[in-house]
Amino acid sequence: MLPALHLAGIPLALPVAIVALTMLGCGRSQQPSLGRVSGTVTLDGAALADATVLFTPAGAGRTSQGITDAWGRYELLYLREIRGANVDRHTVRITTACEENGGREALPPRYHLETELEAKVVAGRNVCNFDLRSQGP
Repeated sequence: MLPALHLAGIPLALPVAIVALTMLGCGRSQQPSLGRVSGTVTLDGAALADATVLFTPAGAGRTSQGITDAWGRYELLYLREIRGANVDRHTVRITTACEENGGREALPPRYHLETELEAKVVAGRNVCNFDLRSQGP
């Protein structure tokens, strides 16, 4: 029979068990309730490509983001491989400024810095389309 391993008078099995139980709580079960979010962004009636769409929940939580394709379509990601956004009311920001275009913004501040956009995300699928205007309200 092998002697029992001890760490400062405590059997080694006890710290190992505590670490194992703690790790069990680190999985997807701690992920908040998410709803899938997709939609289309247009500017003056035309698809807005390469725009970043950000949904920031009103309550605590992580901002979800997506990037529009050539047809203005986007789908939000909560994390790299997890689609969706927190089930909550969100402030929405849409921006075209990025490193590739030298930080030039094609949209009025009311869609990003001083955003007027909001959306509510519920469990399940959500379609949130944004018809933006370069001039006027």
